[in-house]
Amino acid sequence: MAKTPLYGVGIFVPVSDLKRSTAWYTEMLGLEIIHRDEPEAIVMRMNDEKVSFCLVRSDEVKQPVFPKNNYGVGQYFNIHTTDVEGMHRQLEAKGAEVGDIEDFDGFKGFSLTDPDGNRYGVTA
Repeated sequence: MAKTPLYGVGIFVPVSDLKRSTAWYTEMLGLEIIHRDEPEAIVMRMNDEKVSFCLVRSDEVKQPVFPKNNYGVGQYFNIHTTDVEGMHRQLEAKGAEVGDIEDFDGFKGFSLTDPDGNRYGVTA
């Protein structure tokens, strides 16, 4: 199979307070600001530079509900880590809203929720 020229993904995240959310994503996830379009948006990236988060100031933040399923999925995005337990301790110590660590048939993960209720899975 030929290698695709696609190289990463960008995630648009609705937020009610751009300044608060920028601080949260910087402190909690270690994201780096790569573009400012204030007061409407901030673009941030993970350390691998293949995933970017565009925080978009939104007047009304409504969380989509992931459809009921038999696979145990409850959010649209997972963030991968090499150390689930360590990341859980670190985020919890910083005051992040995290769920319990669960074992999913050989891999572990937990939920992480930002100040606007945007929910992620953190998995290894």
